[in-house]
Amino acid sequence: MLKVVALVGNPNVGKTTIFNALTGMRQHVGNWPGVTVEKKEGIMKYKGEEYLIVDLPGIYSMTAHSIDELIARNFILEGNASVIVDIIDSSCLMRNLFLTLELFEMGVKNVIIVLNKIDMIKKKGVKIDIKEMERIFGVPVVPTNAKTGEGLDELKRKISLMVEGKITTNPLIPKYDEDIEREIRHVSEVIKDTPLAEKYSIRWLAIKLLQRDEEVIKLIIKHVGQAKIDEVLKHVSELEEKYKRSLDIVIASQKYEFLHEILRKFVQHPKEVRETLSDQLDKLLTHPVYGTISMLIVFYILFQFVFAVGGPLQELLDDAFSSFGEWLGERIANETIRGLVVDGIIGGVGTVLSFFPLVFLLFVGMSILEDSGYLARVAAVMERYLRVFKLPGKAIIPMVLAFGCNVPAVMATRILEEEKDRILTMLINPLIPCVARMTVITFLAGTFFPNKAALVAVSIYVIAIAIALISAFILGKFVVKSEESPFIIELPEYSIPSWRTIAIHSWERSKEFLRKAATVILLGSILIWYLSSYPEPVGSGVSYAEKLGRILEPLAKLMGLDWKAAVSLIFGIIAKENVIATYSVIYGVSEESLGSAMIHAMTPLQAYILALVTTLYFPCLATIGAIRAEGGMKWATIAIIYNLLLATTVGIIAYHLGLLV
Repeated sequence: MLKVVALVGNPNVGKTTIFNALTGMRQHVGNWPGVTVEKKEGIMKYKGEEYLIVDLPGIYSMTAHSIDELIARNFILEGNASVIVDIIDSSCLMRNLFLTLELFEMGVKNVIIVLNKIDMIKKKGVKIDIKEMERIFGVPVVPTNAKTGEGLDELKRKISLMVEGKITTNPLIPKYDEDIEREIRHVSEVIKDTPLAEKYSIRWLAIKLLQRDEEVIKLIIKHVGQAKIDEVLKHVSELEEKYKRSLDIVIASQKYEFLHEILRKFVQHPKEVRETLSDQLDKLLTHPVYGTISMLIVFYILFQFVFAVGGPLQELLDDAFSSFGEWLGERIANETIRGLVVDGIIGGVGTVLSFFPLVFLLFVGMSILEDSGYLARVAAVMERYLRVFKLPGKAIIPMVLAFGCNVPAVMATRILEEEKDRILTMLINPLIPCVARMTVITFLAGTFFPNKAALVAVSIYVIAIAIALISAFILGKFVVKSEESPFIIELPEYSIPSWRTIAIHSWERSKEFLRKAATVILLGSILIWYLSSYPEPVGSGVSYAEKLGRILEPLAKLMGLDWKAAVSLIFGIIAKENVIATYSVIYGVSEESLGSAMIHAMTPLQAYILALVTTLYFPCLATIGAIRAEGGMKWATIAIIYNLLLATTVGIIAYHLGLLV
């Protein structure tokens, strides 16, 4: 059985880069059981031996305030790992070593500290005495620069030696003032004779109980009863009265004081602290005004890159699938099978697969921004705006991605630490107009409002974004409820991204897109082909699709639309471009002649409502599949119901307001 090596550390310490360097392409990305948090595993080979590397979620502490912290803590407590590699950003020692001390308090002895980004502190003139640090902390310390590979061979060697039991450790345990230590001893006495003492560090359980850790309280109640817990919590309240603060804050503060004294023993700072290029850039990129302008420029360049490079590739793939469908159709004699394969499977799945270049390039671009350290600045800038709508600053990243495609945008919610933030961002994501809906908006705007097409298109975008933000506020208040989490983010040093890391990271994300989206699209394509083909084609007026359209026509009429619009919206569920393509089938004309046919059949107001409803209603099947995979069927169902109700309500209101105007 493979020996397990777990990577733990704060966000932005270079954990992913080290994981990729250790495992190469021998890795798998999925989700931890039952939750949407990403789970990465890979195989490291060293001197003929193989080790399973598990990349735990990036966390700041071992207090279970978030699902990420709970996953990391439980994994470590269960003793699944033979070695814990604690990765630290050398330029943020105080903040990072806080987590290290929490690991030691948990009773974990098999720890290797990795001082990553060692090159950055050298540039600042900071000196770290590695030997003294090892002596003080009682565990091996390996300086690394993951970008260049410096120190990684030594890390592998230390991992191998620790697995073989050839390294002895004596982890440093922090001490608190006498009042805290006395209460730790008191709680330890309460639980020392329970079965908990065999599985966990009694001191750690006592500290977490003093910090009112809910998971630990539930655990201890099972063994000592509610009465004992109430007695302990009464003592906690008395101490909090004395300190005028919660013990959680008191213990954290004293831990930082403990670290402050220790750091002076092995860290030497230069006498003169100079302002770095990173500091100068941050004055611009995190400024409320200039930072916002810079962000808009950066994302504009990103999308220009994606569409300039990916657009032609998408067209090539689209043409390739069309040509392949025609070639295959000529060789299939049976009309039913030909329709299923060519129009259903190849037509539907091919539409989604043709977006692969755009998706891959989006991930490449986002990986570059993330690895360079810029995305942390974006989150800091947007925090003040999005928090008003109960969203974290980082939510801007999947929201921006959604303008390209909602599927990778839903997957990108994994960057959000809190479960509540992930779900909320996921639910509003389909309201952001993607490229597919942009084709419907621009077609209808150009056809019905030739002199004001840009203004009409922009108005729909503005309405959609405003509704998305208002929806976030409403859903955050009544549906995805939880206490507002504090915004904590460290701004990492700017760095040149590793192209190897970017390639691996982008490919892993793209594989997920192909697997999730294409599977759902395949099933959806077959269903819609069947509805449009049986009992007879749409043009005859008796297909299942038209029958369904007639059933929904009373609802469509409330928005000023007819059964044809209802049918087109049904087909738009698989891919929003089908909203226009369906009209071509209904009218029996090519898409080139469709504009004039539609002008004679509907008013500009009806066209505007159709574009608006297309933007807001049922997310495409691929997006629903992504939400289901990331958040579960419950949230996928809520997304469907909410979007349908929202689109219908907005459509009715907009139509009647339009009549008044």
